[in-house]
Amino acid sequence: MKKLGVEELVGQFIFSRSVSAIPETWSRRTIDGRHLGFHPTLPVVEILASDSTVIGWLLGYPIDSEAQLVTEDVRFAVSPSASDAFDQFETALYGYGGRYAAIFLGREASRVYLDPCGSLAVVFCPEQEMVASTSSLIPYLHKDDDNQELIEAIEVPNEDTYYPFGLTPRRSVERLLPSHYLDLQTWEAVRHWPKREIDVAQDVPEAVRELVSLLKNNISAIARNYSLHLALTAGRDSRMLLACTREHVDRTLLYTVSGPSAGKRLDWDIASRLARKHSLHHIQLDYEHSAAKDIEQWEQRTGNCVHGDIMNWNMLYKRLEPQRAVLLGASGELGRGFHFRQGDTETSTIVVEDILHKSQMPNIPDVHRRARQWLAGLAVHNALTIWGLLYNETFNGCWFGPVHYGFTHNALYLWPFCHRRIIEIMLSFPREYRLNNLFPSDVVEQEWPELLCLPFNWYVGFQRYIYGVKWRARKIWKKYFRLKRGHDSR
Repeated sequence: MKKLGVEELVGQFIFSRSVSAIPETWSRRTIDGRHLGFHPTLPVVEILASDSTVIGWLLGYPIDSEAQLVTEDVRFAVSPSASDAFDQFETALYGYGGRYAAIFLGREASRVYLDPCGSLAVVFCPEQEMVASTSSLIPYLHKDDDNQELIEAIEVPNEDTYYPFGLTPRRSVERLLPSHYLDLQTWEAVRHWPKREIDVAQDVPEAVRELVSLLKNNISAIARNYSLHLALTAGRDSRMLLACTREHVDRTLLYTVSGPSAGKRLDWDIASRLARKHSLHHIQLDYEHSAAKDIEQWEQRTGNCVHGDIMNWNMLYKRLEPQRAVLLGASGELGRGFHFRQGDTETSTIVVEDILHKSQMPNIPDVHRRARQWLAGLAVHNALTIWGLLYNETFNGCWFGPVHYGFTHNALYLWPFCHRRIIEIMLSFPREYRLNNLFPSDVVEQEWPELLCLPFNWYVGFQRYIYGVKWRARKIWKKYFRLKRGHDSR
């Protein structure tokens, strides 16, 4: 199949010292001989320091504390010559929610930062001194750049897979993880958060109220500029978002993907009941498999970094109204304990093999080495915090972030949970609070309690008993399959 043209790499960008690396049809910005090129659909604004000098760029869709999408140049309280200029920059940057990346070009050093979830994904090539949205924009210099051993271990047919811990299918290209910045002098990724243990919330109701306020701020900023699409499933995260979108529900079109799988049947049953009961604008999207050419385009747009069922979803989104923004529930899982290892407490010991097993990654040298580096770089010892960071930085940062470059139909795709303080609050919830899934119920109870009329992830009536038996059988089978795969990879 013919390779996609750069004009089809919607919402993508490249940063390089070589102006020739930037596609001619793209927009361009330059500071001190360093060039940023970006697809015309990607918003970019300049960052001004306290003295009004331009110190970098803010890419994407940042949301300020006044529930506004940032569309004009911004001023940060940063003194470029100060010894703590980077700390000043980070404090200003992480006051924003939304989907964004930032490039700080300082006098002594320069860095690239991600939003707290890595939802505007970034890769980099130290050898060519390039930063880009995907490796599709970074030229091949060597014939053996594709890491075949890693590709064969990661890309399991018919499974949702991704490259963890900053790895990509190419040896010369690395992914920048959430909570890390890229040092543009050394071309190394460095962890910058958290710098210490996250204190356990002492007043959970107050923490939930603060979180909900931030969540609604992000949603309102998007709703001021766009009509909304919101997925409605049987699950917790979509219902939390719906509850927090209550004041904008008249401009929100809900959608549910239906299909032959047990999970999709359950989603449609509960979502359609909720929509009818509360007179919500709701549509059904029938699941379908993408054609081979669409899969190949997906792979080019995402840098061939994410695979599986998600590759079919761009076809689903093409049936949505393109002028609407799509709200996604990514990261809400951090407020729940499903990503914990069974039986773990704050003081449990975690080793590399535990991480690989939990993330279902093959124990091959490249993956083992990167997992070991990731674990060694942590400034925290609380096992529950570690599991949360693992989920956010590998699953969100390495899977869900790159996924969005494959989605090109709607105006924009945003995660309302993507805010540094929201992430911190969810990681601060006590262990039992998360394990008992109290967070979603508390959010819905606070904002739209009538939505609790139906259970999460469970049928009502006689169907609930049949579903319970089938659910237990599937759980046993999945556990057996994971154990078998882990044994086969050794």
